[in-house]
Amino acid sequence: MGVITTGSERVSAVAPARLYKAIVLDFSNVFPKAIPNVESVEIIEGDGGPGSIKKFSLTDGLGSVKHKVDMVDPENYVYHYTIIEGKALLDQLEKISYEYKSMASPDGGSIIKCTTKYYTKGDAQLPDEFLKAIKEISDRSTKAVEDYLLANPDYN
Repeated sequence: MGVITTGSERVSAVAPARLYKAIVLDFSNVFPKAIPNVESVEIIEGDGGPGSIKKFSLTDGLGSVKHKVDMVDPENYVYHYTIIEGKALLDQLEKISYEYKSMASPDGGSIIKCTTKYYTKGDAQLPDEFLKAIKEISDRSTKAVEDYLLANPDYN
């Protein structure tokens, strides 16, 4: 098994606590409202903490994706999870792990840092186009949640 690691950083107008709550703690309510291709999100195993399994049901015949929660740290706005099942894994991947950390920015928003680790089967190689597409999907999802929060200022 090989491991390919990528990283990214983005700035958000949403404060870290609010963004973290929406993405990590209130995901089953927020994601279907904010992200167009997410039909529902449910915990199918566990209580939402480490070891829990979340199932994201997608629209347009995309099936579902299962995430395993690896770490939840609401005090430091850190969240780690691993995609363990779904079309994103293709035939070349065993899993994809994400490590998110959100920090306060000077303007009251957030700086979000993400490290993504792709665990390949055998010596499989991943095309740059695939890595770019996965990053864009992740960025679009985060942006959609940000837009939802900005459009709904009463959401706490």
